[in-house]
Amino acid sequence: MPTSRHVATLLCAGTLLACSAEPNSSHVLAPQLRLSETPVNAAGPSASGHANVTLVPSGALRTFSFHARVTPDGTVEGEYENHNRQLGTSNHGDIDCLRFIGTNRAVMSGTIRRTNNPGGTAGGRSIFTVEDNGEGADDPPDRVSQILLLPPGSNQDCTNFTNTTSIAIEGGNIRVDP
Repeated sequence: MPTSRHVATLLCAGTLLACSAEPNSSHVLAPQLRLSETPVNAAGPSASGHANVTLVPSGALRTFSFHARVTPDGTVEGEYENHNRQLGTSNHGDIDCLRFIGTNRAVMSGTIRRTNNPGGTAGGRSIFTVEDNGEGADDPPDRVSQILLLPPGSNQDCTNFTNTTSIAIEGGNIRVDP
């Protein structure tokens, strides 16, 4: 009759044999992941973040959140939300254009879906720029531009316009992954 010592020895031997099977064996239950063959950014290029900025001269808070990514077929998808408490306005829109400038800046544009800003119209275009300056305590703050609101039918987008003025954010984080 087998003792528990014999059973343990047989289980250990079976486990060792199973683990020593060739990687190309038909017994492999999950594909092997070789990091050298994994795309650097498997999710695709993207930019995302949230920014809190104090507006002058009122000292009112502006909050801004966005996310955009390049999909596998090359199209861009994303959204943004902007609240400007100095003007009492907000707007929300889709992002359909994403252009990277170097390794830490991104310009995005898209269609305005909702706005109560008299300078913008639903169906118009919006363009903004963000800058990712790192995560460390000694890194300068990330930056975000104002949102340029354009009328419907405008031919300006992230491919042919860049907001050059930006504001250092006081809270939040911007991430740019070209």
